[in-house]
Parts: sequence; structure tokens; C-alpha cells
Amino acid sequence: MTDELAALIELIGKSGFMVHAFRGDRHGPEGLAAVRDLGGCVDVMILFDEDRACAYRAPRAPGVDPFAPSQVYWSYASSSVWTLRALLTLAAPGHPEAPTELTAAPTGLGVPTEWRERVRVRKRTRC
Repeated sequence: MTDELAALIELIGKSGFMVHAFRGDRHGPEGLAAVRDLGGCVDVMILFDEDRACAYRAPRAPGVDPFAPSQVYWSYASSSVWTLRALLTLAAPGHPEAPTELTAAPTGLGVPTEWRERVRVRKRTRC
């Protein structure tokens, strides 16, 4: 993992995201996801590997799985570093530059169901 990617993952943790490690074993997790609850919506980041990630802002509602959205306000998929940069610079809900239009989620967006067998959750507390 590059130093920049490690620093961005640490910044995600410090920014109020709940981190989920999927299918972890003694060799580490198969994937990471992070969710930040923003009230009426959630920001989600899914790190598939060092070179590939996606992020999105989706509506938050009871019974709606944040890892399998059907609609999103915003989505981005690229290299892990660029995806985390994009998510961390996304305007907060209510800001004039924040995305407000719901669109259908792109195909394949979210956490693959086969990853959901073993999950570890961690939230960093602010000092």
C-alpha cells in the first residue's frame, strides 16, 4: 500500500466513517468499506484493492442497505487514491455545491454479497 493511500484511509477514519473489513482472515481483509451517516444520506467508500475503489452518496432510510444502493446522489469509481480524494472533497449535504439529484445506481455499485460472510467493524473515536 502506498503512503498516500494509507494516509487517505487514516483520514477517512478520522472523518467519522465507520470502517468495515470484509472476509478477513489471518492474511487480512479481502476488502474495506467505510460508511459515514450524514442524517438523510450516507457517504460510502468501498476499497476493492490498492488499485480500485468506488464511492457514493446514497439516501438513508430504515431498512435500506447502504452497501447495495438502488439510487445515489453521486458516485465515483477509479483508482483507490483518486476515489478517496473525490469522496473527501465532496461538498456536505446542504452546501450549494452538494449533489442533490437522485439517479439510478450504476450496475455493480456496492459491496459484493460474497464478501459479507465475515465482517469486522471499527469506528475511530476523536481525541
